[in-house]
Amino acid sequence: MPCVTVRGCRIGEGRPKVILPIVEQDRTDILARGRAFAGLEADCVEFRADWFSGWRNADALARCLTGLRQAVGEKLLLVTLRTRPEGGQADAAPEEYDDFCRRVCAGGCADLLDIEFLPAGERLPGLIAAAHARGVAVVCSSHDFSGTPSCREMVDRLCAMQRAGADLPKLAVMPQSRRDLLALLAATAEMAEQHPATPVITMSMGALGGISRLCGEAMGSAMTFACAGKASAPGQIELDVLNPVLDRLRLEPLP
Repeated sequence: MPCVTVRGCRIGEGRPKVILPIVEQDRTDILARGRAFAGLEADCVEFRADWFSGWRNADALARCLTGLRQAVGEKLLLVTLRTRPEGGQADAAPEEYDDFCRRVCAGGCADLLDIEFLPAGERLPGLIAAAHARGVAVVCSSHDFSGTPSCREMVDRLCAMQRAGADLPKLAVMPQSRRDLLALLAATAEMAEQHPATPVITMSMGALGGISRLCGEAMGSAMTFACAGKASAPGQIELDVLNPVLDRLRLEPLP
């Protein structure tokens, strides 16, 4: 599988890298959660800025990001403004969303930036290029909380993200049946085997999709989300449960 190296972390190599989300509203609570996560066995902290009450205020956002960068230490910092159409809290007009992304990149605190695939539309390549110009890697994301597209549609969507310049295409879908779960896993395997230009991040949400959060190394998903406190999406598995399973399912033995 291809590899994206960020802050010395080789995403796409070996064990799926673990992301812990922060979904607090107040800066004090956000930083406290970041400090707590710094000591846990995880690779990346996601700041869900759509939950932060001050995300529209440039100064408040800058102070929060600076403090969070210090709080999480050497862990990767992924910044996400999840909009309502994609299952988040932010009612952001396109101009607001673009401005947020550019401010985050210019601030120098984020290692990775989440950019939503469908809402960005034709603006996506420009936003990705702006992030890359600041040395920020891009997770390009698409979410479906109502169902699971066909395997072909999922592969096509992930490939479109690759063509737009994304470093880590991401797809999260909601299964309504076992066949939906199998479709997501098949799409993940096809990306790894037939479209390996980048690593991908995939997950089937809810209880039925839980296994997709565990088998990334075998099927081709480079990162997975866990929770150590509040979850940011249905079906996230507790960190202390996830880590031993990921270790047990390693394809390569520990050195």
